Order: sequence, then structure tokens, then C-alpha cells
Amino acid sequence: MATAKCFSDKLKMTTLLTGSTGFVGSAIARQCQAVNLPIRQTDRSSQPSQPNYTQADILAPSSLTPIMEGVECVIHAAGLAHQFGKKQSAVPFTEVNVIGTENIAQAAASAKVQHFILISSVSVYGNEGMSSCTEETICKPHGPYAQSKYQAEQRALAIAQEAGMRLTILRLATVYGEGDPGNVVRLIRAIDQKRFLWLGEGKNRKSLIHRDDVARACIAVLQSSGTGISTYNLSSPPCTMREIVETIADSLKKPVPQWQIPASPLLLMTNLASRLIGKDSFAGKLHATMQKWVNDDVYDASAFQRALNFQPQVSLNEGLQREVAWYNTTKRK
Repeated sequence: MATAKCFSDKLKMTTLLTGSTGFVGSAIARQCQAVNLPIRQTDRSSQPSQPNYTQADILAPSSLTPIMEGVECVIHAAGLAHQFGKKQSAVPFTEVNVIGTENIAQAAASAKVQHFILISSVSVYGNEGMSSCTEETICKPHGPYAQSKYQAEQRALAIAQEAGMRLTILRLATVYGEGDPGNVVRLIRAIDQKRFLWLGEGKNRKSLIHRDDVARACIAVLQSSGTGISTYNLSSPPCTMREIVETIADSLKKPVPQWQIPASPLLLMTNLASRLIGKDSFAGKLHATMQKWVNDDVYDASAFQRALNFQPQVSLNEGLQREVAWYNTTKRK
């Protein structure tokens, strides 16, 4: 983590961070504190031990007005993401990600906040498999989560344009790291418990980013000057699925899984079944999951790197080793 140092006046602005107790938000909070950035933290949970923390709910607009006083920048990291094992209803995603974003963006605009930073997701592009997706790629969000993130962007965009408020949208690739509630820790668990089977050869590429690099990117945005609307992909260099699995297995001190299922015939069968029974059937969902696994999901982050002179600092090897170490600690509890 960066040590405290003297920054420009941009970093002296009072910043409000929503979702400060979450997976990404807590990393942003730590990084802001490390560089002596004046920051106010908020979330709906009660966290009296957090410095400069005020409980508020993005679904309760009246609770947002008091915490906006004197705020010059908002980082909106609050949101609903993972709901594994549950039926993916659009309602909670719409409430938290769309209405919640609209509420906090409107409160910021009413308070004359200068800059609104929205933490979004590359899921807004869709799940068709991307070999080199840029910010110019047309968004085709699929599923309640992705659709809610895209709608949140649109609500924030409309409010910012009407208010003349600067808006920076950061579309994050898959975020991983200690405390991970998502797909990477599920993969770690599957390899650890010997439940992992290769689908295909693992040559397809994926984009990941460690949560500490997300936090550093937010600091870079806070340092930057500008006006208007900016949208950026945020990712580390792509890696193959084989690199990910082999690094995890090595970190777990487990043998690399050898069992392999040919992807093409299985995808053909599940695709046929999904066409006959429906995409919402078990066969349809299984096909979508397998297709996602074997697809390339590569998101070009060069625009952000050029504009803000930013490079991720956490390598895949370091990041996965750290997450596995955290996983081993939590597993023993």
C-alpha cells in the first residue's frame, strides 16, 4: 500500500465514500486513509469503529442530505453484486443498483458536489465473449445484475449532465483479493476441495483486477483534472484460465487438476437442449455458464492507463497468493 505523501490540492477535497464496509469500498477507504485524503465513510450497517463514519442508506434519500454537507467528491461503491445460489430476481438489483445510484447522484447534484465517481462493471457489455472490449463497444447487458449496472450508469449520466457535475464511470473487470465474495474464491474452493474439472484446455483469456489496484485507480481519478463525462474500463493485463488455475493450485500446494472435458460437444448438447427447453431452464443456464467459462473476457484498459498515467501494481501471482492465504485463514476458523 502506498505511503502517505504530499499530493495536489485535488487530494485535499473532502470525499464521501459509499459502501465503505464492502469488499471494494473497504479497500478504497484504506487507500484514502493511507494517503491522508479527507474522507467520510458511509454504509447502511453500523460501524462505530470506522473513522469519520456515518450510517446512511442509499435507499433512504432523507439520510443522504446531511452527509453531503461540505463534500466535493463522491465515490459511489455501494451496490449489490453476488447472489450465488439464489434465483436472480431483478427487483433487489434494481432497488440497490439503479434507484440507490439515482438517489446518491441526485443528493450529490443538489449539494453542488463537483465530481461523482461511479463504480460500475464490465458486465454492462454483455456475456457473448470479448477478445478486446473497449469503451466504444456497444453495451448489451444480460441478466438482472448487468442490466442494473447499465441502468445505474444511465441514471447517473442524466443527473450529472443536468447538474453540470463531473462524472467518471469506472467499469471494473472481475475484482479479486482478500475478502473476495465472488467467482475467484469459488474457484479456489473448488480446486482446494478437488471438485474442479477442466472444461476445454484453459487457453482462453480473462481480465481480472485486484481490489487494491481498484483503490489506487480511484485515488488517481481524484487527483485528475477534467470536466464532463468520462467512462473507463479498469483491468490488469489479461491472463489465461490455465495461468489462473495453476497459480491457485500452486498457492494451495495442491496438484494442478488434470481431469478435462472437451468443451465443444458438451456446449453443442447444452445449446440444443436450451433451444428446445428454453434459456431459463437448467440446460439453458448450464450452457450459459459453460460458455462463459470457455469464452475470452478481455477488457482493454489502455484508455485509463494513458489518461491517468496508471499501471496496476498487484501481479496475478501476488494477488492470487494473497487471496489463497486469506482463504486458508478463514477456512480454519
